[in-house]
Amino acid sequence: MIRRRSPNYRWYILAVTMLTYAAVTGAARLCMPVLFKQISEELSLDVVQLGTIWGMDPLAGIFIGLPGGLLADRFGVRRTIAVVCILAGIFGALRGLSVGFISLAAIMFLFGLMAAAAPSIIPKVTAEWFGGRKLGLANGLLNISWGIGAMVATMFSATALSPLLGSWRWVLVFFGVPCVLLGFLWLTTREPDANELPRTIAAKVPFKEALSKVVRMKEVWLIGLMTTFLWGASMGLIGYLPYYLRDIGWTPTAADSVITVFSGVNSIGVIPMVLLSDKIGSRKIIMFISVVSVAVTLALIPLANDTGIWVLVIACAFLRSGGAALFNVIIFEIKGVGSTYGGTATGLANTISMVGAFLAPPIGNSLAKIDPGYPFFFWAALAAMSIPMIFFIKNRTGQSA
Repeated sequence: MIRRRSPNYRWYILAVTMLTYAAVTGAARLCMPVLFKQISEELSLDVVQLGTIWGMDPLAGIFIGLPGGLLADRFGVRRTIAVVCILAGIFGALRGLSVGFISLAAIMFLFGLMAAAAPSIIPKVTAEWFGGRKLGLANGLLNISWGIGAMVATMFSATALSPLLGSWRWVLVFFGVPCVLLGFLWLTTREPDANELPRTIAAKVPFKEALSKVVRMKEVWLIGLMTTFLWGASMGLIGYLPYYLRDIGWTPTAADSVITVFSGVNSIGVIPMVLLSDKIGSRKIIMFISVVSVAVTLALIPLANDTGIWVLVIACAFLRSGGAALFNVIIFEIKGVGSTYGGTATGLANTISMVGAFLAPPIGNSLAKIDPGYPFFFWAALAAMSIPMIFFIKNRTGQSA
């Protein structure tokens, strides 16, 4: 094990951070969509109720995104992440005790408070330990770890773990255990020393100072509004696609595999797309490619045959990966943010974006009663609405304008 004062300790911290991202925001969250069919049959839920349950996670993010960032900026990421991991594991496991729509939605909200807090807090770790161009790479590795966690969950939850453990309920307990263990592991880590900090980092700041500074940054609000539409479209796609494919005749294994492949290709594309943004000196171009790929894919899925759906999903996953990885990087690179106010800025942007992520799944799913393909057209329109906003974001790479 790497010693606490070793110069390589930052890489140990990155490894623990990646495991946390994989377990909390990847596996524990993404095991749900592939289990929805089993859950709906046992609890007698319709497609709109499933969309509402899936939206409870981002709804919680509206309430926890900003407070989570403030807590990380005030008390440090180590203790904050430890609490988030432990509670995410407990609430994630408690989803398995649900007896109907109300109980599952309520527990999903509690789990969502922790899962939605993670994207506001965890990227602050990379900003504390890494700077400049390494910041983009470190955040890219976080998204790879998310993809790995999502792949494990979508590949095995419904087709392997549920039969092995006896029920979808035990699958949720299974994915809650690593979260709790990681929480205790975070308690053994340390904060960076002064000589280990990137030059952009300052001391911890009070709530009032952090909030008053960040809320005046128009660019943070703009990014939050842009991702409201984009995250809404993405949440709708991930939550509905396995259910839709089963309904049009795909086998459960094939339907689940689409999301698994999506997560895997997304992980493969992260590093090339992040490095490309550094090479061409533009985050905006990569963000533009990412958003357009999501909008086009959503619009074409209802019109495509089986092979076409595979092609669309693979192409979208690769091209989309850059935007997802660079979202936090762009926020940290806003003038005056850095890692000092990074948690608060990311929290504010995530809070705004979670509005769309909460509303989009149930609204889109309700259109399935008219035609199963209509939800995709709705989410495609949402993604397209975020495209013009990209051009108002100032272009920066590393620490330079």
